[in-house]
Amino acid sequence: MKGYIEDKEFGKIYIELRRGMTSVRFTYHADGHLLMRAPLGVKTSHLLSMIETNREQLRRLPHPQSVSFQFGQVIECFRCRVVIEPTNPRPGYLKTEWHDDNVLHVTMHESTNLDEFSAKQYISERISEAMGYIANKELLPYAREIAKGLGLQPAGFEIGRGMRKLGHCTAKKVIQLSRNLMFLPEALVRYVICHELAHLTHMNHSPQFHALVNQYTDGHEKDLEQQLRHFHYPILK
Repeated sequence: MKGYIEDKEFGKIYIELRRGMTSVRFTYHADGHLLMRAPLGVKTSHLLSMIETNREQLRRLPHPQSVSFQFGQVIECFRCRVVIEPTNPRPGYLKTEWHDDNVLHVTMHESTNLDEFSAKQYISERISEAMGYIANKELLPYAREIAKGLGLQPAGFEIGRGMRKLGHCTAKKVIQLSRNLMFLPEALVRYVICHELAHLTHMNHSPQFHALVNQYTDGHEKDLEQQLRHFHYPILK
């Protein structure tokens, strides 16, 4: 089922109700309008409620026009970089390859239209997938170092792939960190890690929890939280 909702801030929000879905997801439609995918059978009142609940998140969702790729572009990331190159001889084919200097080479045919939404979406997905390798190599040791410095011993660390949920502390005290943390500057990477490490002590977001995060971040929790909220990702989320 498809339709749309007129919103006072975002204008026309397209709706797709899909069988088998269990949660609501937001992204941008190719024409620049917001697209909301939800489980089949969800009432309009619930859709409106979810828009209000996620309004702040929607404001931070990168618009397709705010993300751009071009040949020769270098994207600086956490302890690595991404280079976009027109060196692939096969039209319609994209290749990602890590070099020993922690540089990800993304190669496409020179005829690729990098302004098309579908191209931006595909390039973003492939770069995000590739970050899984470097996250295991660079992010996990960094997180272990921070935990050791704070005198903490989580049950382990794992790499996930979330974009909106960048970290998670499981009931078994395992810290899960998203591969997409690699797009953040080091200060924000450390903040997310400290946030999850604080959950080893407080499995909630109580005042005591935030006080501990603030302690772990040398009194900068609120400032770092704001920076993370307004961070502009170099890829589509």
